[in-house]
Amino acid sequence: MNKKIIMELNLKRTLTCIILTVLTTLSTRAQTLCVIDGTPFPDSLLHVTIDEMRSDSAKQIVAKRLGLIPPQAIESIQILPAEELIKQGKNITFCKKPKDIIIIRTNSLAELQWVINGKLKKPRKKLTIIDYKLSPQRIMAALPKDINPSDIVSVDILTYTNDPRLERHPTLVIKTKCTAPSKNKRH
Repeated sequence: MNKKIIMELNLKRTLTCIILTVLTTLSTRAQTLCVIDGTPFPDSLLHVTIDEMRSDSAKQIVAKRLGLIPPQAIESIQILPAEELIKQGKNITFCKKPKDIIIIRTNSLAELQWVINGKLKKPRKKLTIIDYKLSPQRIMAALPKDINPSDIVSVDILTYTNDPRLERHPTLVIKTKCTAPSKNKRH
């Protein structure tokens, strides 16, 4: 009988913790919405406050929290009240309306460079490091036409967040199976 009571108490505690976590998450997300390059960014990946985004070091804060791009890759940060966008007649619908919307735009320094088998290649579709962070599956859709996804042996990403050379792009390094015939074949 005591085990049943203890189990019920533990279940009630667990449910209370879950409810509190959900309520805290909903109230936190209702404060701000971050949009990077037109895509809403989960608060769990980039948690920033309005005060931080209004500071002079906003670009450094975003770059550090993302951990993938240098501050130079952030072109602009804009804070808009959600009320203002709704009044302007924008087609925006929210499940829970945020207080403010933070719009972050990156520049070409956030675009991924593709190195496949040691050679610089152009992707089918340009991707940014932000796209990669949100959905690594987007890489498959952007693969150059001559690359078969089943031939990929490894995929690595190189970021240059602390590199003094400001022009460095994040680089996607892909190695594939060698499908070309050997040049040293004897007849």
